[in-house]
Amino acid sequence: MKKKLFLFVTPDGVTFSSDELDEPDVDNYQVLGYGEGLDEDEAFKDFLAQNQWVLEKRFEEAISVEIKHRIYKGKVFSLKD
Repeated sequence: MKKKLFLFVTPDGVTFSSDELDEPDVDNYQVLGYGEGLDEDEAFKDFLAQNQWVLEKRFEEAISVEIKHRIYKGKVFSLKD
């Protein structure tokens, strides 16, 4: 069986769209990292093995999303005119 790639994200934490802001202004999910495995559970173990820092932070949950292509294979879109 082939290993699958999973991205792990969290709704915990805050995001600032600019260094000039005093308070967070973006309500989003934050990417924590990725892991590989035959299933989500195995991929989560791989993710934790590679990202021990996550356990030292105050994140409460991680959500797995299976991805078909590594990020470097993705298309880049501009958000500017």
